[in-house]
Amino acid sequence: MIIRISFILSLIGYIFSVKGILNDCWPGADEVMKATDFNIIIAGQAGQGLNTISGLLLKTLTKGGWHVYASQNYMSRVRGGHNFMNIRISQSPVFSTPAGANMLVALDQRSVDEHLRRLEDPAVVVYDMESVKPAQGANGTIWAGAPLLKLAKENGGVIYQNSVALGGIMALLGVGLTDLSGVFSKRFSKNRKVLEDNVRAAKAGFDYMTSINGHFNFMPTLPQREKRLLMNGAEAMGLGMIAGGLRFVAAYPMSPSTGVFTYIAEKAARVGIIAEQAEDEIAAINMAIGASAAGARSATMTSGGGLALMVEGVSLAGIMETPLVIADLQRPGPATGLPTRTGQEDLDFVLSLGHGEFPRFIFAPGTVEETFYTSAAAMNLADKYQVPVFILGDQLLVDSYSTLDKLDIPKIRNENYLISNEHLGKEPYLRYRFTETGVSPRAYFGQAGTHFISDCHVHEEDGHISEDAEISSKMAEKRFRKLIGMKNEPYGPKYYGPEKAQVALVCWGSTYGAVKETVDNFGQEGGGLGMVHFNRIWPFPGEDTLEILRGCKKIFVVENNIQGQFNRLLRRETGIRTEEPILRYDGRPFSVQFITQEILTRLA
Repeated sequence: MIIRISFILSLIGYIFSVKGILNDCWPGADEVMKATDFNIIIAGQAGQGLNTISGLLLKTLTKGGWHVYASQNYMSRVRGGHNFMNIRISQSPVFSTPAGANMLVALDQRSVDEHLRRLEDPAVVVYDMESVKPAQGANGTIWAGAPLLKLAKENGGVIYQNSVALGGIMALLGVGLTDLSGVFSKRFSKNRKVLEDNVRAAKAGFDYMTSINGHFNFMPTLPQREKRLLMNGAEAMGLGMIAGGLRFVAAYPMSPSTGVFTYIAEKAARVGIIAEQAEDEIAAINMAIGASAAGARSATMTSGGGLALMVEGVSLAGIMETPLVIADLQRPGPATGLPTRTGQEDLDFVLSLGHGEFPRFIFAPGTVEETFYTSAAAMNLADKYQVPVFILGDQLLVDSYSTLDKLDIPKIRNENYLISNEHLGKEPYLRYRFTETGVSPRAYFGQAGTHFISDCHVHEEDGHISEDAEISSKMAEKRFRKLIGMKNEPYGPKYYGPEKAQVALVCWGSTYGAVKETVDNFGQEGGGLGMVHFNRIWPFPGEDTLEILRGCKKIFVVENNIQGQFNRLLRRETGIRTEEPILRYDGRPFSVQFITQEILTRLA
């Protein structure tokens, strides 16, 4: 296979550049070539209102009909430390963060020092003239300074500095203030003065940036404004669980899982859910198991360290055959590791988690939209097969925002898998009756017309403890007969790319976006590059995988860990020969540039 090196080199230089913005046209230019793909970094110290600016900007752009993708980078401390948000704007759906940026909004001096090297040539830096100094020798960088603090004081007070900055950004992007004013109106509808001050401050920033810098309409006018949803992965996971019939959730806060729990807790009273913040992870999982045994669809969420404490509870759910959904939002490193960074280091752990043997599902959705549907399906599948269901995510997945065209709520089908009262009392009820599918009829604690035992020991069909060798073997076989049906459930591997790709990139979970865009940018060169993304990791879809990868000459697994955990699983389950995997394990997500450079190096 021949790979054109020149093509790949030109690809690296192409990605996300904003062509035609020339340093000599600043200030006073009348028009700048417009960008159809634009990346903004908003950076500053914790406590400077970075989330406020980012959130309002995202909502404004979404309201204007743009596709956006935003990823957060924040320190594991309440105050202090350098935080930043990447906001990518496009006319078409985007799912990853580029390595470079076209605009930097610097809320302090460190933001300039930290991110100047990431800026494209040319790029724009928006900063407060009183607190930030332009860097020397930054060729192609346009320094759009404004007295943000002074304008804020003149238009409501210091707290409106962020609104002044937002107005300046709107002027540079060329998208006007109408949508921003609409977002302000919704956000501050209960306080008219605050609303008016915000609008006035934003207009001051807009007018100032326009008056000194001309008309830099970086974003082209959209042919039509589509109505879209803006959602992050934590919200999608929480909403998916709610759509899947969640009735009880218990958790102990642990980043990056906390956002999922707080989202559900905020909606709990409205939709009839009990949300309990437990004293620790052991209590959380045991509460969830108890609620599930009482008939309520239940879930818990944590990260690796918290999941380690839950291990005995997972085994309890396994032998009790009690449905349970467990979201493990991974963080890098053992112990506390990197609490607010991203990684995919828990796969081996979750595959074998728990003592003894029992079946389980493991899912790893790749996008915000897929997270919603997968989380809803997890609630149903836990009930259907009476097994623990794991959803593997990470900080990138749950903290990243994405625009969606819609969510098909009617697509979610919640079936009742509990035995009905009319089928009880006619014959002795056997909670663990041997069946062909391995799934026994399930009643719940306190259900009228029956009583039964659920115990942590090996048990007979009626739940009573047994040490009989034959009973022990039959119960193990019964549990694992469930795999026959589980293997046929959806969310198997999906292929994306040319029909007969010679090279395949295999990925799972949140690496979806960067890998997909790499495939798109690669085109048909050298026979093309394809992608295989795995959401359902276990039971492993071996036959489907073999069918998809048949004919590929080179297979590279892309994942965020040092050992190539999925690469080993793929080879073990299929016998497929893969190349040395493409790995990243510094707590940062993959970029298209990172993956492209690796492909360039390996296929040269």
